[in-house]
Amino acid sequence: MKNLRGIIVAALFFFLTLVLRWAAEQFGLLMGMAYPFFSKTFMEFLGAAVGKFDFCLWQVIVAVFAVAVVVSLGLTILFRGNLLRWLGWVLAPVSIVYFLFTAVWGLNNYTKPLSESMKLPVSDYTVEELKEAAIFYRQQADRLASTVSRDEKGDIVLPTLEEMNETATQGYNNLVWSYSVFAGPRGPVKELGWSSLFSAFGTDGVTIGLTGEAAVNMEQYGSRIPFNICHEIAHLCAIAREDEANFAGYLACEKSDDPLFRYSGYLEAFLFCADSLYDASTTAWQEAWAGASEALRHDVEQLNQVAASREGPVQDQASAVYNDYLVANGQENGVASYGQVTDLLLAWYQDQYVIDDTPEPTQFNPYSYEDVFGETQPVTEPTEEG
Repeated sequence: MKNLRGIIVAALFFFLTLVLRWAAEQFGLLMGMAYPFFSKTFMEFLGAAVGKFDFCLWQVIVAVFAVAVVVSLGLTILFRGNLLRWLGWVLAPVSIVYFLFTAVWGLNNYTKPLSESMKLPVSDYTVEELKEAAIFYRQQADRLASTVSRDEKGDIVLPTLEEMNETATQGYNNLVWSYSVFAGPRGPVKELGWSSLFSAFGTDGVTIGLTGEAAVNMEQYGSRIPFNICHEIAHLCAIAREDEANFAGYLACEKSDDPLFRYSGYLEAFLFCADSLYDASTTAWQEAWAGASEALRHDVEQLNQVAASREGPVQDQASAVYNDYLVANGQENGVASYGQVTDLLLAWYQDQYVIDDTPEPTQFNPYSYEDVFGETQPVTEPTEEG
C-alpha cells in the first residue's frame, strides 16, 4: 500500500478535476456570473508578483521538475527502488497542478460564449458575404501596409516588446469602454523562452493561468507579433476559447491608435476569412486577393516562409497533443477552433460596417387617430339639388 500512495493521490486529484468540470457544465449560469471575475483577480494578483521577472517563472519550474524526474529515476534504478512508487510521486504533483490550473483558469472554457457577452449576433453566412468581409479586411490592411516601419528588404521593423505591451494595453483599455468583458489583467506579455523548441512545435504564444504569465514567441514574422500579444492578453482576461481569443486580439488591434497594431489585426482578420473562403470557393478567394498591395503580399509571403520552416513530424505530433488538450478542456473542435474566428469576424463586419437599409417597422402610437381608427376617408361637400 505504501508504494501506491502517489498513485492514489494522483487519482484523487484527477477525480476532483473531473468533478470541477462536471460542476461547470451543470451550473453554467453561475459560472458565467462569478468565475471569470475570480479567475481574472487571481491572475492579476499573480501576474503582478511575477511580472517583475523578464523570464517566465513557469518555465523555470518545468525545468527544475524535469531535472528532478530524470535524477530521481536514475537513483531509483541505481539503488533498485520501486518504480511504481517513483511513478506515483511523479504523477501526483502533475495531477495536483492540473487540478489547480483547472480550478483557477481552465473552467473559463465552460463560460458563456463571447458573442453573448458582447450581444453580437452570429449566424450562418453565404460565400458572397464571406468574400465581402474578406475584401473589407484586406482593404483596411492595404491602407495601413505602407504606414508601418520597414527595413531595406521591406520587412516590418518592430518596436521593443515593452513598447508593444504598452500599445496592446492601450488598445484593450479603449475596447473596454464599449465591452466590459475585456476588463482584466494586461500582462506584461513576456518573451517566450526556448523559442526554437516552441517554433518546432508551431507555438506562437503561451499563457499559464497558474502563474498569471503570458508570453509570445518572437521567432515569428513581425506582422503577426502585435496580434499574438493581444491574443495572449485575451487569455489573461479569462477568454479561454482560441477562436474567441483570436477575435479579442483582433478587436484590441483595431481599437489601437498604433498603425502597426491595426495593420496586424486587419491582416490576420483577412487571412482568417481568406482561408475559410478558399475552402468554400477558390474563385471567390481569388477575387478577394485581387488588388492586394505588394507590401501586403510581401508580408504574407514572409509568414508562409516561417510556417514552411516549422513543418515536420515534431510540429505534427505537438499539434496532435494540443488538439487532444483542447478537446479534453471543452473545445470540441480542437486546433480547428482557431479558424472558427471567421464566424465572429463576419458578424462584427456586418454589425459594425454594413449599412442596414431595411426600414424599421412602424411603431403603434395609441395617441394617433390614424393608428387607432385607420386612415380617414376624404370628406365630400354636399351639393344642392334643383
